[in-house]
Amino acid sequence: MEEMLDNFSNNYSAGRVFVKEEPRIEINNYPTRPSLVRSLLNNKFVWFCIILYAIVFLGAILMEKNKFFSKLIPMMKGEIFLSDDRIITSIEGKFPIIIDKNDPRIREELSYKDSVTSLFDVAALNLCTKGESVAEVGAHYGYNSIMLGQILKTNGKYVAIEANPVVAKCLHKNIVLNDLSETVEVIEKAASDRPGRGVIESIISLFADNRKVVTKKVDVECQTLNEMLKDKGVSLILIGVPNAAFAVLKGADEIIDESDNIKILAHFDMDRVDESINVLGDLTFLAKHGLKFYEVISADSISEISIDEMINKKEFVVLMRKDK
Repeated sequence: MEEMLDNFSNNYSAGRVFVKEEPRIEINNYPTRPSLVRSLLNNKFVWFCIILYAIVFLGAILMEKNKFFSKLIPMMKGEIFLSDDRIITSIEGKFPIIIDKNDPRIREELSYKDSVTSLFDVAALNLCTKGESVAEVGAHYGYNSIMLGQILKTNGKYVAIEANPVVAKCLHKNIVLNDLSETVEVIEKAASDRPGRGVIESIISLFADNRKVVTKKVDVECQTLNEMLKDKGVSLILIGVPNAAFAVLKGADEIIDESDNIKILAHFDMDRVDESINVLGDLTFLAKHGLKFYEVISADSISEISIDEMINKKEFVVLMRKDK
């Protein structure tokens, strides 16, 4: 004990005092949160999405050459391949429609963009009113049947006339898909100036450059609109067959005579009209039945047009009606 005191005394006198230190306790803050970018880069799901989008981007470049990507890209755009030619897409993202991707009219008007740029179709939509009866010659896959059918669904009627049996099958399905079976009636015949048999061209395939179309001839039943629309009270007729519009109109002379409020919207393409057709004579025939002609300029604009002016035009949409 004395020895311990002596040592303490000596150390104190020397200015050295040893104090036993308690162990230090480190107080750490909570771990800092990694940055958002670092978190995303460490997330496996994010990397999966990045890789997937990279594959899709590459597919967009190669889709014309690779069957896998040619089907993957349309599916991401809301289109599903039903077969090599048939796909199901939608109009305005709401109304399903089965179409043939090789059809030139689909390529030109729908273009996989859910919208139609055709002046004929836009004018038809503006002319249609609730509660009336409408007939369309050349209903095709049913764009107008679907769009106008929505307007007529409560108390109107729509007669869709389509001669091509292959296209008509899709038309039937599209009517069912859009719950329009009670509104739209499909007639599988060709509208003409006389009953009997006729031949139409059905598209088999379309080459990539969109310039060469492979078709085959199909035998179909022909009938006049006078017979097909008898007792249906139709007040609006849409004629979307530019190469056969004159024959269709001649077969509707009784309907035109019997109705004071008839409206006829027709698409004319003079380059596709058969050389045997007397265009001047047929237009004069329509004028004698009381129809006046108005060229459709835009969706909501028309301008009166003479027979001579129509003869000198190549392709145009015309509204025919009786002005009191």
